[in-house]
Amino acid sequence: MVSFSYANWIPVFNILEESCSICLAHPKYVKAIRGKKTDKKDAQWIADLFCYRMKLTQLQVSEKNRYQNCLTWSNLQIASVVSDVFGKSAQAIIKSILDNPENKPNIEQLVHKRMKNKLQDLEIAMDGDVTPEQAEKIRVIKAYYDALAICKEDLE
Repeated sequence: MVSFSYANWIPVFNILEESCSICLAHPKYVKAIRGKKTDKKDAQWIADLFCYRMKLTQLQVSEKNRYQNCLTWSNLQIASVVSDVFGKSAQAIIKSILDNPENKPNIEQLVHKRMKNKLQDLEIAMDGDVTPEQAEKIRVIKAYYDALAICKEDLE
């Protein structure tokens, strides 16, 4: 790890950012490993943490895709209406369907104010059939996704 003064790292960063994945860490917020402290050990430790964080992010993306696939299998096309199926409104609707699959959810009560203009589209998109097995799979995937998010937060 090369030590730079405050302004000296900027040109290097500008050159490397297009060809490398660079993550800058403020030394004030990075705690050193116990034992003999060297810049090399700290740099290795930070790199290991960053690589693990990338792995957790990749796992989250995989689970998000798996979740969306399960919704598609159940003909719940919420992704065609909302920008993020993990957003508050979308999750409230999906949770309502999973908790009580026999009844249609009252979408108007579940969505955020900004989504009120999409009520008709949401009604059409959520006209699917979730089997108990598919509902359980969706719950498990969501729980794993949430667990990965917690791991990422702890790591950060």
